[in-house]
Amino acid sequence: MRTTLKGLTAAGVAAAVLAGAAGATTAQARDLKMAFFTSPKHHVWAKLMTPWGNGIAAANVGLKVVGFPGGQIGGKPPGAFKRVVNGIADIEFGLQGYTSTVFPKTMVVEIPLQWGSPSEATTAMWKIFDKHLSSEYARVEVLGLWTTDVPVLMTNKVVRTPDDLKGLKLRTPSRDQAAIIKGLGAIPVGMPMPQTYSAIEKGVVDGALVGISTVNSFKLAEVVKNFIVDLPMGYSPQMMVMNKKTYAGLSAEQKKAVDAQRGLPLSLKGARLYEAARAAGIKTVRTRDDTNITELSAADKAAWTARFKTIVGDWVKRYEKSDPNYQKMLADYLAKG
Repeated sequence: MRTTLKGLTAAGVAAAVLAGAAGATTAQARDLKMAFFTSPKHHVWAKLMTPWGNGIAAANVGLKVVGFPGGQIGGKPPGAFKRVVNGIADIEFGLQGYTSTVFPKTMVVEIPLQWGSPSEATTAMWKIFDKHLSSEYARVEVLGLWTTDVPVLMTNKVVRTPDDLKGLKLRTPSRDQAAIIKGLGAIPVGMPMPQTYSAIEKGVVDGALVGISTVNSFKLAEVVKNFIVDLPMGYSPQMMVMNKKTYAGLSAEQKKAVDAQRGLPLSLKGARLYEAARAAGIKTVRTRDDTNITELSAADKAAWTARFKTIVGDWVKRYEKSDPNYQKMLADYLAKG
């Protein structure tokens, strides 16, 4: 049953009509199925994807974006990109880290010791997109690419230096973050974000290396008690993509409406959502009586930085084995101006 956005509940509905198509000719009018694997309360759905659908409607070119949040289409989070490629969804949000072997170049944004904010990292990613990254997205139309807030270390043990991580199991979303976790001396355990709360609660993992926005979006402050928020980590990429055949089948006017709402401007909205969510996450941790942000001394920070430098060196050597141009791509990504 389709309902308007106003009728959308936290549990989700079979299909939520995000936008109408008044004034369009019958021949041009069409629905676009937009999927999202987690709750409709999540900020990416509520504050980015839903307004995007409404913006497409406002162009009045016969497109109606029909929303399917809460995993109503297709299944598990790692299948998001494939669902769009295969046309199960016309549009979907996804995390490249879940299938990081498909996006080895995009995962450059996870390297430690880099940009200072998601907006800066997102801008840098788009700066190298045409030259270095576009081939990884040849099977879809990219609407947006952005990064999350910088990962923080969340554990149920007080950690001050990398040596304190020895033997701890940490959730990871990607192969590269797994390498970072190993480099820090901990044990990586791969799993999608929606499984992390339960895994920490049951002791399957001892914590996670993930953006602090998750203490609100996934309630992790209920099960994790200690946080380090100022490590010089990289970022995790996210994407919003459209099926290629769907885009090809649009009229010239419809393509123009979609093109007007894609690329860096949309992506920066995603990055800024995570900047705001980071501030809210830190506030949540500071406000709760049962959570703690560990303050690092200058010596502690030096120990982390030294370990990250080693991780970066190993990272580059690993990628250069399969991509002789990796150093050039990394330099382009990190270039100022």
